[in-house]
Amino acid sequence: MVKDSVMYSAVVSKDPLILKAIAHPIRKKILEMTLKKPMYPVEIARELNMIEQKIYYHVKILKKAGIVEEVEEKQMRGGKARWITPKATAFGFVMDNIKGGEVITYTDYPPFVVGGVVNAKIVVGSPDPHGPNRARARDGHLAAEIASFFGKMGTIPWPFVFTDIELKDLSGNLIVLGGPVVNLVTAKFNNFLPVHFKSRSIKVNDKEYAEDWCGFVAITNNPESRGKKVMVIAGRTGSGTRAAILGFRKYFNKIQEKGYIIVQGFDEDGDGIVDSVDLLE
Repeated sequence: MVKDSVMYSAVVSKDPLILKAIAHPIRKKILEMTLKKPMYPVEIARELNMIEQKIYYHVKILKKAGIVEEVEEKQMRGGKARWITPKATAFGFVMDNIKGGEVITYTDYPPFVVGGVVNAKIVVGSPDPHGPNRARARDGHLAAEIASFFGKMGTIPWPFVFTDIELKDLSGNLIVLGGPVVNLVTAKFNNFLPVHFKSRSIKVNDKEYAEDWCGFVAITNNPESRGKKVMVIAGRTGSGTRAAILGFRKYFNKIQEKGYIIVQGFDEDGDGIVDSVDLLE
């Protein structure tokens, strides 16, 4: 959502409960507090000088409206308390039967997209010489293809794209573009992936793929951040990474089902650029 030239992440609903939930001054205050930092209900009650039961009541309404989520739990006083945080920074209501807008096939892709909000960062390799191989990444422009795809599924945070040498905090959900030679984040997570690079080939189980235009998409748990995921989209070459992106768009459901795909790219119109892919795994 854009207001006064500023873009905000947003959750939009056809349920008027979202308006009722936001309209209450206590619930509005809870949103403002937990936007600054995730908080336990007991902490919210303490700061607002209210009994916990009343805070739990208001949090329950916010959860039912799809406005807040629980991100972490802690054992407290013999029970479990959960951190509360807003799903976005803006919330809206859409009337039924309204005309206009673009019809999209996918609207949710947890944990990367939840409730119409993209909750991830794209990490591309730096175009400057870096890493042990002093490599230059030349596929950063392909991040636009991924961003446009996710942009149709939900509101994108800003900034959304980072280079591997500038992103120091690897927590959260990550979408990493490029192989381990040009992207140091791919190198860091390579051995955790169900499909990974081994020397100059792509390996899965007992099979290896060494074709230049071969690429893959693989998802694994983020070892740097509990409950978060890492998706790597990469190939043996820049053209292999392009093939992997085409595969991501074409075989999206397969990735959700299996956790990875491996594709082979082809140049069907003879212009030297990968423009189609076949599924190998």
